[in-house]
Amino acid sequence: MELQKKAYLQALVQRAMQLASSHEVILLTSNKEKTNSQDDYTGYSVKSEFFSEDEEARILNSLNKIGFSVHQFYNEEDFIAFVSEGQQKLSKKIVINSAQKGTKIGRKSLIPAVCDLFGISYVGSDPYVVSLCRDKYRCGCILAQNGIPVPDAWLYQPLGGWFHEPPATVGQLIVKPNYEAASIGIDALNICNGSAMYEKVRQLEAIYHQEILAQQFIAGYEVEIPVITFNNIPTVFFPVGINLDGNKKMGERILDYHLRDVDAYEYYDFSLENPQAAQETLEVAVRTAQILNIKGFGRVDLRVSENGSVYVTDIATNPHYTARSSYEFLFSQLGFSYDDLIACLIAASIGEGKQ
Repeated sequence: MELQKKAYLQALVQRAMQLASSHEVILLTSNKEKTNSQDDYTGYSVKSEFFSEDEEARILNSLNKIGFSVHQFYNEEDFIAFVSEGQQKLSKKIVINSAQKGTKIGRKSLIPAVCDLFGISYVGSDPYVVSLCRDKYRCGCILAQNGIPVPDAWLYQPLGGWFHEPPATVGQLIVKPNYEAASIGIDALNICNGSAMYEKVRQLEAIYHQEILAQQFIAGYEVEIPVITFNNIPTVFFPVGINLDGNKKMGERILDYHLRDVDAYEYYDFSLENPQAAQETLEVAVRTAQILNIKGFGRVDLRVSENGSVYVTDIATNPHYTARSSYEFLFSQLGFSYDDLIACLIAASIGEGKQ
């Protein structure tokens, strides 16, 4: 099976090289130094997801080695002005979009929507799926309706209060902004119950001005499943566990904003820790990708309880693919280079018949 999956990745690498002979990549990123971003949060900056100069240089180097010429943008409005001029042959462009400046809910859906308007190929899921998967509560409802195990969850709405209020007997909850990623707004104090939970909800709503999710907290392991979907077929490899301070079992700890910001974590192959639970995480991730119609690269995040129960906690349609990512760890463990990762990122999203 491992040989088959390696052959699958090798075929995607070859496909990317073929695309490079006829297509140009438009790389659209948010850069910590070059992107004009005035709308931000205090204390938990969205710039934690922006690329550094070194990260961008590595991506550009890989694209050039694959054979692509690259046109780069650092601001969404510059890209939109470029395609709106009507003087470009857009059918031979492939957009890699990692732009996400600002704090609005749909900030990661803007560029896929523009690409659909102008008929440009792009990496990743369509704008509807990207927006849907940003909504943790409603996405969880859809998954639960389709038999996917998710933690119980309750939603607080700024204008309407609780959509459903957590019962007093629920136990520990993790409270988080409903539309954020990369642990924005999350630290150890987000795990709470009782009056502390209500106070945390009020604090987060005042800062992020969005719906707040109160989700049953699952003590145990934290796992990320990179999923690659090509021609509507999701493929998974092995579950990537999160290791904090040498401890594979995180217990009641979480990978919060501050730990992510300083890269204070490591990865490991969770299938070596708990083969039975690992297999279930893979099956759940595949089914999740199918239900939500994720394309190209996606990531399913889970918590695995100490008794081996599996729960989907979050979905990423724009997963990190930099050096400190579960994708980079997966590829390196399978014997593939970072150049191969970037090649697969592109090839997986450009289905057969879209050359």
